[in-house]
Amino acid sequence: MDRAKTASSFWAQKREEVKAPTASTLIPTVATPKQNGELTEVKPRMVLKGEQNFLDTTDTATESMAGMTNGASATFTQKKTNWADSDDDEDFIASLPDRKSPRITALEAEVVQQVAQIVTLEATVSTKDVRIAELEVVVKEKDTYIADLESNVEEKETTAEQLKTENHTQFLYVQELVGEVDEKSRRVHQLESELDEKCVRIRELESKLESESESLPAAEHIQNDTDSSSQDKIDAAPDVTTIDPLPEAVLHSEAQVDGVEESSIQALPNKYGPTVNESKYPKLWSPDMPKNVAPVKKPKVLKMAIDTSKYVKKAPSAMAKKSESLNGKTKMKPTYGQSTRHRAKTSVIPKFKVDQDIRHMSHADRVLFANGPEVEVMLGSASLMRLPKYIFMQCSSKAYKYFINKPDATSITFSTGSMDVDAAMAHLHWMDEMTYQGRVYSLTLNADEKFDAKNLKICQAARVMGLNNTYVGHFTKVICDRVRKNNASTGFLSLICELAVPDNDPIFDCLANNLVNQQNSKGAHPAQPDELLAKHPHLGEQMSKIEQFVQVSREGDRRKGRFGSHGREEAWEQGVGGKNSTAS
Repeated sequence: MDRAKTASSFWAQKREEVKAPTASTLIPTVATPKQNGELTEVKPRMVLKGEQNFLDTTDTATESMAGMTNGASATFTQKKTNWADSDDDEDFIASLPDRKSPRITALEAEVVQQVAQIVTLEATVSTKDVRIAELEVVVKEKDTYIADLESNVEEKETTAEQLKTENHTQFLYVQELVGEVDEKSRRVHQLESELDEKCVRIRELESKLESESESLPAAEHIQNDTDSSSQDKIDAAPDVTTIDPLPEAVLHSEAQVDGVEESSIQALPNKYGPTVNESKYPKLWSPDMPKNVAPVKKPKVLKMAIDTSKYVKKAPSAMAKKSESLNGKTKMKPTYGQSTRHRAKTSVIPKFKVDQDIRHMSHADRVLFANGPEVEVMLGSASLMRLPKYIFMQCSSKAYKYFINKPDATSITFSTGSMDVDAAMAHLHWMDEMTYQGRVYSLTLNADEKFDAKNLKICQAARVMGLNNTYVGHFTKVICDRVRKNNASTGFLSLICELAVPDNDPIFDCLANNLVNQQNSKGAHPAQPDELLAKHPHLGEQMSKIEQFVQVSREGDRRKGRFGSHGREEAWEQGVGGKNSTAS
């Protein structure tokens, strides 16, 4: 009985396991997870067919035995085992899918989700395809629009190139006009200065004319007396046989007044009458007779010693304007002067004469200095201007020596702060203009005291760059005249010392000479030199050099015996100067 119970319980526990169709193969199985999450491994077993029949037989035997225990006797009948398949096996196999493992369930759920996601993605892809088709249409439209824009851009670029060419042409034309305007303005200034001179001359002549016109009535009175005496002589001796010339007064009145009456002419007094009658009948005077007479000379008129007709202001004559076409426009040819664009450079190297003033050269000689390369003039690290090399070498002794020693140099540098930038640029522009201008001129001098600093800076720049002193000679003369008058302000003299170039500065030398003469004079010494010497020590050094030179020259004069043993001043006081002046 225990055996039957054990068998029933065993088969009850193993009902859920899957049986293999054959007993020859062993399939390992994994137990389902327990509630506590641990896995138990099931050992492989042999499953036999006909298991269900064995259970049925066991159950029948158990029931018969149970019946026996109830008090009824029963006979034990053993059935044969049926190894054929039964319907219960099919039901058992059919019931297996209902109990799937959680992993399979999870995978199936995941598959369902993936399928749904695939459907969603397919819908999204179809939407994207539609959007892509729309974008392709838009891209085609944009490509067409871009092609149109590119064609427009090409047209604009072509137009821009044409406009640049026209602009360059217009720019060149404007530069020519600017050069013409500059030349016209210079010509106008020159004509204005000439006109002012003519006006001054006219005023002088008018004043002389007024002074001489006072003596004119007396001369007219003398002329009238002469005319009356000649008229009396003519009336005193009339000629009967020939046509006598009429008096000058009658002819003068007849020439001025037309249609004079006969009565007025016949009423002329005949004081003396005819002296001789050579004809048979007397020849009377008629109005037609004077017409056959040769015209009488004009009476003399008092004339000025100076012909004032040439000083009368004349109307300007219209000058013929030559024109030529430039891009359909009329261009005026310059009638005076040139511009930088008219320079025609050649390979000719001019002859350098540093001591010669370029303003005394002809235009053909000055043009040659524009040949050759251009050099850059530097003031420290700053570039001032590019200038033709040859013109700089002609005007500046420093530039001549520098480029002779360094023929391959492309620039020349002056120390920083050695001169004023504007003053240096004025000299450089002036030198450049001397290579193409038709006329020569100097830098403008402003004699007003408010331009003292500007004038001195121009002189300083000329000394620093090594220009010939003759190019700023008019500056030197005006400033030295002010210094010699001994009425210049201390500030002006101090400015001369500050901007001086002791190596070569005639203005500074003039100041030092003047101060030495003041100290050597017998009069009172002004306090002005003491202030300048205290502020500018180099002025005292220059004065000491001049004093030494004066002493040496005086000693030389004494040795030669030109002024005796008393010196130059005493000899002049004793009459040497007077003798020299008398002899001269």
